[in-house]
Amino acid sequence: MTTYKKSTFSSLVRLYQTIRPFDRDLLKILNEKDENVSSILDAGISFTDNVDCDLVTYTSNGTPNTEDTVGHSLGKVPTGIIPVSLDKPAVVYKSNTFSASNLFLKCNVASTTATLLIF
Repeated sequence: MTTYKKSTFSSLVRLYQTIRPFDRDLLKILNEKDENVSSILDAGISFTDNVDCDLVTYTSNGTPNTEDTVGHSLGKVPTGIIPVSLDKPAVVYKSNTFSASNLFLKCNVASTTATLLIF
C-alpha cells in the first residue's frame, strides 16, 4: 500500500517565532488538515469508498439455473453486476428485475460461491 507523503508544513512550524501571526495561523491550520488527510489515506481507502458500489457474496442453491434472492445494501436499484471471484467455473446472471434491497440471480452451476460487485 502506498502511504501519504506529508507536506512540509510541519517543518515550517519551527519558524513560528519569525513569521507574521496570520502566516503562523495559516501554517497551523494547514498542518492540522495535512494530519487529517494523512490519517485517512494511511488507513487505506477501498474501491467501494470511491465508487458507488457494493460487494455481495452469493452462494447459488443446489439446483443449477434456479432463481435465488440475494439481499444487498447499495441503497438503490443496481444497474449491473460484475463477478469479482467464483469458487468454480460458472456463470452468474440476472434472472429478474433488481430492487433497492434484493438481487434476483441464477447460476448455471450448483452451489457456487461468488463475490459480486454491484453498481
